[in-house]
Amino acid sequence: MTKEEALKEFAMYGAAWFGNSKQHFAFSAYDRLNGWNKLADKWKEEAEEEWDEAEEVLNRLVELGCKPADLQELMKTMEFPFYDDPKQQIESDYNPEAVKELSKLAEAFADDYPTQKLIQKWIDGETEHMAWEAQYLNYIKKLGYENFLISMM
Repeated sequence: MTKEEALKEFAMYGAAWFGNSKQHFAFSAYDRLNGWNKLADKWKEEAEEEWDEAEEVLNRLVELGCKPADLQELMKTMEFPFYDDPKQQIESDYNPEAVKELSKLAEAFADDYPTQKLIQKWIDGETEHMAWEAQYLNYIKKLGYENFLISMM
């Protein structure tokens, strides 16, 4: 991966974090309205972390010399689906490959310690994120969907 490709991918993650944050805030609000407060709290926590990560990307891109016009091109708006069903919310967000993708991106910034350190922080966060989603999907499988929803109240 060239440095330019890595920079574009880095910016794409910034856009993804903003999109995921909005999506997860919506999931949180909907789940809370339905009384699934534990799940709502988890989505809200994720949304806030992703918003912070998106800001970190923007700050780092500016530090790397990107100008607002460059950022507009690099950070295309992405579409994120919104689901009413909590199981769909979790399944749609669960992406174990994300850690591998981020690891490759970190390698591309081997000569840029601050950016690599930031990406490693994301890898740690994604690892935790995938773990709770896998755990919740396992709860759904073991408890049954209705019992899972009751446990989220």
